[in-house]
Amino acid sequence: MSVFSLLKEQFVNGGFMFMIPMMIMWIVLIFLTIKLALSYRLESRNVEKLKNQNSIILFMGSFMFLGSIFYQTLGFYQALSAIEVASDISPSLIMGGLKVSFIAPLHGCFFFLISGIIWFVFRNLLRK
Repeated sequence: MSVFSLLKEQFVNGGFMFMIPMMIMWIVLIFLTIKLALSYRLESRNVEKLKNQNSIILFMGSFMFLGSIFYQTLGFYQALSAIEVASDISPSLIMGGLKVSFIAPLHGCFFFLISGIIWFVFRNLLRK
């Protein structure tokens, strides 16, 4: 199984309603990081504006992490409602659903980790 097919499977299993905004946020994060890096290299840079852009990067990461936890909670609620209606549920089916429910928080946590590292690096660069 190739990496691309694995990522595609994760994207589909994670749910389009959350994974599409997350991918858009990834693109925005990459754009803001490149813009911040290019602005930092300029001689006439506005440090306060750069600090504001750096804070936006951290906010995006924390927002996506909290959003992924919210999305997982919604999924749990829907799954528990379905289990309540059904009479006989296989434990392996429940564990498979739990595994799928952790896709969004794992992506959100990874997004938060990357944005935190980017924020930390630029915060230390902007202090000098």
